Amino acid sequence: MPAIKNAPLVEAIFEIRWGSKGQNSFEFSQDEQSLLPGKVDAFAAEAGFPLSESIGSPAGPNNIGLPQRISYRFRPGENQYPCLQLGMGIFTVNQLEASYSWNSFLSSIKDGVKILLKANPGRLARLPDSACLALRYQDAFYPSDEGCTSQAFIRKHFNVDASLPDNFLGDNRLNPSKSDLSFKISTDIKEPEGRITVFITDAIISGKRGLLMETIVESPIGSFSLNSISEDHLSDWCEKAHQLQKHAFETLIKPSAYKH
Repeated sequence: MPAIKNAPLVEAIFEIRWGSKGQNSFEFSQDEQSLLPGKVDAFAAEAGFPLSESIGSPAGPNNIGLPQRISYRFRPGENQYPCLQLGMGIFTVNQLEASYSWNSFLSSIKDGVKILLKANPGRLARLPDSACLALRYQDAFYPSDEGCTSQAFIRKHFNVDASLPDNFLGDNRLNPSKSDLSFKISTDIKEPEGRITVFITDAIISGKRGLLMETIVESPIGSFSLNSISEDHLSDWCEKAHQLQKHAFETLIKPSAYKH
């Protein structure tokens, strides 16, 4: 599928998540807390990700890492991408805009999942109901470059109505120049089965105030386990999720927002 030329991509992220995030339903074995990171580290090094980093994510009770928080990162070299990330109940493949292409990112996803499954997390096979796949894209826009507010930028360049009426903003008790915007839409999807969510929010992006759009396609893994995911099934899901990502971008964002 052709890439969207000049798309304002910040980062593309593939995720596998499993287990519960609830404080009262801890579903992770001792192997996942201790042995799995070392196994992934070893196999990642063999596959071209020799640099490992411990992120030191916040710990919960008894100094146990919090579920679905990244604790380890594996890179080809210092500050290089793509990178793999691991925590209890989460594994991701991340790629920044600078060296992004869909085909190379898909190849990295396949490599990353092979590493995870080679580490043989047998515990995952017993958690089909909680496991899910997700594909995230983060895009950045800078309304200040056009001398306008986030609301004005969205009205001009987005096919989204997230504005407030002038008779509300015109009240002299308000200061619209100091306002923050946050907008979310979410809907079920049929192909791939699951849900798509779009967040649009004010954010600090690489030290600069801007507008961040994050689009997430996620699907439950369903009746099979992670250990039974075939490369064909993974590629098929990723292609369908990517097509939906592109559909969302092209229908919600006008080319004037990024083609200058």
